[in-house]
Amino acid sequence: MNFSKHKPFLTFSGTHGIAFALAAFTLAVLLPISRAAARGATDAGDDPAYRKLVEEGLAEYDARHFEEARSLFRRAHEISPNARTFRGMGMTSFELRDYVSAVHNLAAALKDEHKPLSAEQRERTQDLLDRSRMFVDVYTLTVSPQKARVLVDGRAPEYEADGTLMLGFGSHTVDVRARDMVTRTLPIGVKGGEKKELSVTLEPVVVAPAASAEPAAATAVEPLPAVSNSGAVAWLVAGGGAALLSGGAGIYLYTRQNQLDSCHHPAPGLRCTNESSIATWRNVALGTTIGAGAAALTMALIGILSWDSGPAASQPPSALNCIVSPLGVSCGRSF
Repeated sequence: MNFSKHKPFLTFSGTHGIAFALAAFTLAVLLPISRAAARGATDAGDDPAYRKLVEEGLAEYDARHFEEARSLFRRAHEISPNARTFRGMGMTSFELRDYVSAVHNLAAALKDEHKPLSAEQRERTQDLLDRSRMFVDVYTLTVSPQKARVLVDGRAPEYEADGTLMLGFGSHTVDVRARDMVTRTLPIGVKGGEKKELSVTLEPVVVAPAASAEPAAATAVEPLPAVSNSGAVAWLVAGGGAALLSGGAGIYLYTRQNQLDSCHHPAPGLRCTNESSIATWRNVALGTTIGAGAAALTMALIGILSWDSGPAASQPPSALNCIVSPLGVSCGRSF
């Protein structure tokens, strides 16, 4: 192998040069082909749109843009579903920590016979599937009533073929609800790699019975009759009048008493000529004052005692009847 001083290219001579040239051709041409086949690249007869999506998906995966890669693999899968597209979706789902989707797609990749995986791809896919199953829990869910609606994280769950429920690593909320039943909400923490049984029984909603119209009518409280205290008011007014009379008579008594005292002790040079008349009027004023005062007190007492604020709910009404006679006042309460 000689290097020319003026021309920068390789020259080969002899048997060794030919062998080296063949090896270089193999590395330059056949190695990319074998690498593409190992990664699940497209075949020459594939649909151009499918081939383009797969190539772009592989490029995004190598750039660690896993969301974009999974979207491209899904679109390619819609055109031509096969083991290779299942594997691409499973690998990207694992990188995105969507372990339930990873388990579904990787398991499908091992079973699908369209564009089957190579032996090396199957081995790596199985290893990734086993790792994905370490981050999911499988629940056998039993609900009563059987027609109850189940929501996982606010959405209808996707059950497995055997009726179990697979949940990915982390925290979840399971709601079970049915008509006329009390809704139950269960928090679930998935640790991974476990199989569990979950049983939920709903209780009926307790509704208080509506009250019947007839018992309500039977227990209705009758309105109390209107209370009238006109009699008591009359007694109080009469008592007030007697009190005024007694007060006026008292003032008159005070005046006559002063005049009578002046007659008993007249000033020098003065003489009282109507002492008897003054004494008579003084006595009348005294009697009026005492009598009117006693009458005022009595009538006020009658008015107060006969004032009715209304009968109690559990007692019959009562009234105070008073009769004034020359011998005094007699009162009695009637029931």
